[in-house]
Amino acid sequence: MEKIFTRIFPLSLLLLSSCIKGEPRNTEADIVRCILPADILKSEPTIDDNSVQVFVVGGVDMKKLAPEFELTPGATISPESGTERDFTEDQQYTVTSEDGAWQKTYRVSITQSDMQTKYDFENWKKQGSYVIPYEKIMGDQNQNIWSSGNSGFALTGGGGSYDKFPTACTEESHSGQWAAKLVTRATGTFGVNLKMPIAAGNLFIGTFDGMSATKDPMKATRFGMTFGREPLRLTGYYRYQSGGDITDENNQLVVPAHRDSCNIYAVLYETDDEVECLYGDNVLTSPNLVAVALVDQPEETDVYKKFDVEFEYRKPYDPQKSKEFKYKLAVVFTSSRDGGRFRGAVGSALWIDDVEVVCREPLAGEQ
Repeated sequence: MEKIFTRIFPLSLLLLSSCIKGEPRNTEADIVRCILPADILKSEPTIDDNSVQVFVVGGVDMKKLAPEFELTPGATISPESGTERDFTEDQQYTVTSEDGAWQKTYRVSITQSDMQTKYDFENWKKQGSYVIPYEKIMGDQNQNIWSSGNSGFALTGGGGSYDKFPTACTEESHSGQWAAKLVTRATGTFGVNLKMPIAAGNLFIGTFDGMSATKDPMKATRFGMTFGREPLRLTGYYRYQSGGDITDENNQLVVPAHRDSCNIYAVLYETDDEVECLYGDNVLTSPNLVAVALVDQPEETDVYKKFDVEFEYRKPYDPQKSKEFKYKLAVVFTSSRDGGRFRGAVGSALWIDDVEVVCREPLAGEQ
C-alpha cells in the first residue's frame, strides 16, 4: 500500500490547544480553496482532510499547471501557492500554521479523465493512521474519489492499527487481493458524551470534513463528484453480517427491537446555483436527484453475493447538462443503514468488492 506520512499529535494535546486558542483541531493548517483558471475546470475542486481532487478538460498541458491555494488565516504552504508543477502525477503540499505548531500534508490530484466506473478496491493508501482506496488511471496517475468517516473516528482516540478503524481494506476479497471492509465501531466515552456512540463503517464517492464531524455530522459528509455519462446499473458483490439489534444516539436499544442492516446505493444529481453537493441529510431526498440505484433489503450472507440494480430516473437525463459538467455521481456503502444518525449495532460488517457503474455507451458522433 502506498504510504503518506502526516504529522500526528496526541489527541489530548490537540484538545488542550483548541481550548486555549478557541479554534477547532487543525483548522489553522488547512487548504480552504484550490484555484485554477475557470475555463479548464469541469467543476470546483473537491477538498477533504488530506487531499484535493481536480477534474480538468482535455487538452490542458498537465506538466505546466500552477494551482493557487487559499489557506486558513496566517498559514503558509510549501511549495508556494502558484508554483508551476508537473501534474501527470500527484503532487504533495505541506501547510504550516501561523505559529508553526501544526502541519498537514495534502495530496493534490489533477486529472483529465472522467471519473472511473469500475472499482476493484485493489489500491489503498495510508492516510494518517487509517487507509483509503484510490483508483489508477492512465498509467500511474491516481484518482482520489473515495472518502470515509475515519478521520472523525480518529478524534475519539479509537483505532490504532488501520484495521481497527470503521473503514479498512481486507484480504477477504471476492477477487484479487483486496476488498473494502466496513465495520460499525463503538466510539467510547468520547462519543457517548456527544450522543455519537457508534461510528458506522462507510465508503463513498465524495469528501468528508472531519473537523466539523462533531458539530454538524450530516454536513460533514459531502457526496458526489463530477460525472459525464448516463448511468444505467449499479453492480458488484457484497457480504454482510449484522451486529444485532439497533441502539440509538443515547446508546439505548431501539423499541421495538430490530436488527441492524447495511445500505448500498448510488445517486446521480444535478448541481445549480443553490446546490453544489448533497449531504448526509438529503442525499436520498433532494429535489436535485436525477436517478437512484438502491439495493433493496440486502441480506445477511457468509459468502459474497452479487447485486445488480437499475438506476431509476426521476428526471430525464440531459446530455447538455452533462457537457456543462452539471451532473455529479455518488456511490455509497455503509455497515449501518442509519449510522449517519448514530443508530446501528456495534460489530455490523459489510464487505464490498468488484463494483461497477454500468453506463450507456455513446452513440456514433457523440463525445
